[in-house]
Amino acid sequence: MRSVEYVVVGGGVVGAATAWNLARRGAEVTLLEARELACGASGGPGRRGVRAGGRDLRELPLARRALELWPELDGLLGAATGYRRNGLLNLYDVEIAGVAGWQSLAARAQAQRAAGVPSEIVERDRLDEMQPGIADDVRYALYTPHDGTADHPATTRAFAKAAEGLGAAVVEHTTVAGLAPDADGAAVTLELATGERLRAGRGVVLAANRSTPRLLRDAVGVTLHLWEKATQITFVTAPPGFVLNHQLGHGRRSLSVKVTDDGAVMLSGGRPGGWDPVAGVGTTDPDVLRTTLADLAATLPALAGAEVLAVDNSRADTSTIDLIPVIDTLPGLPSVVVAAGWSGHGFALAPAVAEALTTWVLDGDRPYPLRPFTLDRLGATATGSWPTLTGP
Repeated sequence: MRSVEYVVVGGGVVGAATAWNLARRGAEVTLLEARELACGASGGPGRRGVRAGGRDLRELPLARRALELWPELDGLLGAATGYRRNGLLNLYDVEIAGVAGWQSLAARAQAQRAAGVPSEIVERDRLDEMQPGIADDVRYALYTPHDGTADHPATTRAFAKAAEGLGAAVVEHTTVAGLAPDADGAAVTLELATGERLRAGRGVVLAANRSTPRLLRDAVGVTLHLWEKATQITFVTAPPGFVLNHQLGHGRRSLSVKVTDDGAVMLSGGRPGGWDPVAGVGTTDPDVLRTTLADLAATLPALAGAEVLAVDNSRADTSTIDLIPVIDTLPGLPSVVVAAGWSGHGFALAPAVAEALTTWVLDGDRPYPLRPFTLDRLGATATGSWPTLTGP
């Protein structure tokens, strides 16, 4: 049985970034991925949003720190993440109940500014200057100038490669089948699907996302209810002369508009297509496509009738009931930290989450920005005693 100080389970962006941060601080770390790096929610085509605008208020401290870290990553990692800062305009056209209407804008802007996220309410006349072509019924926008986009799989692989450069072991095609702590809980043995064992002498970070509920249930008796959702992404042609100066979102429509590196217009926003959780295969939903195109035409009339280039529904993320992640130690076992349930918007937070996780793992105190993301808020409980692995 091999031994290492720390094991990170999951080769997505959070796992790879955590492995890099641990190695950067001198820890001995092994990163395990059941398939290939960035094969799950951290992969897929197009660009992903790096945003603080419109966040759950509990995520804002992490979002603020992430926006500080993103511009430095290419230099620190020695590889391109594809990061671009172009600002986000969240559009508002009507007043409706809750926080999705324009009357909530002053409160949203105040909360974001208080968290250190630059935010500005833009009225219609200036909005026309910032982004021509927006539908006439849009009255206001909330502008977050420090938001941007980046390449999800490129960022994940850059973190992993940089971690290897600092001495971390990155091991793909290696599934974790079970966990068992030592009597004092300070060390944990990981049983691999190959029958091999790996001892983590100081800690384990479970960042496997889709596999985390199964592993917790089968291996350590903790019930964590997450569900899988594969957001459907559509790519359409941009008509001649169309320029998107900023990312666009919409207060009451499930619509996010970005431009890809090859000039296509990328449409997302959270609507799921079909997903088979057993086979791990997504299927595109024609109704979602029609609704997305209708929302696009209503928001940017110049793109009405744009040619559809591709529709992708190949990557699933996991969601929690309150749509913020779980980042917490396991009951009675502080040497194991769970980081999962990103609810479709964890990519932008990854550099800040990994930095804070590393501080917690190495120094022993939960950083303030991680305090809201507890297991007990969801009622996740241990259903039995910790198992003991048998055999030599």
